[in-house]
Amino acid sequence: MADVAESFGGPPAVDQSGNLTIWWVPTIVNPNAPTVAEIGHATAFRLTYSFTPGGWALTIPQEKLPDLRLTSPQDRQSLGKTTPSLADLGYVDSVAAGSAAVVLASGGAGHFVERRNLSQDTLIAAAQKVRVIKCTLGVQVPGPTDGSGKFTLLQAAAVESVSALVAVAA
Repeated sequence: MADVAESFGGPPAVDQSGNLTIWWVPTIVNPNAPTVAEIGHATAFRLTYSFTPGGWALTIPQEKLPDLRLTSPQDRQSLGKTTPSLADLGYVDSVAAGSAAVVLASGGAGHFVERRNLSQDTLIAAAQKVRVIKCTLGVQVPGPTDGSGKFTLLQAAAVESVSALVAVAA
């Protein structure tokens, strides 16, 4: 492509507000090909609005390895393995059925399914792009209190695997 000046403000982007959905799905047969039936099953729950700001933080840092060469005037690097991680989950303390506090039982195992860039009002459908995070849940512990706001819970989550961004199968 020929060099052209960028328009002011850069490319259009999707606002995060209302355009993220997080499900807890106990069973997904193939995390690289989740189905509408699995994500929409009666045992799966939308938990997006249970999470507090900072309570959902998926990171996937990648190792940078030295790639040293004899007599090279500059050291090089190569990329190694990734280490997916969820920071401690943070969500509101609630007794409501379907809330993270009820659904994410201590010691449970299953899958978080994250869908970005589509309205939270949009139901799951084939061909939508999602990321599947397979994990085991730690114990629920009370979150910090400051005398105002809502009570919260914190919970560790050990990540077993994270899929690439994959299309939901029919």
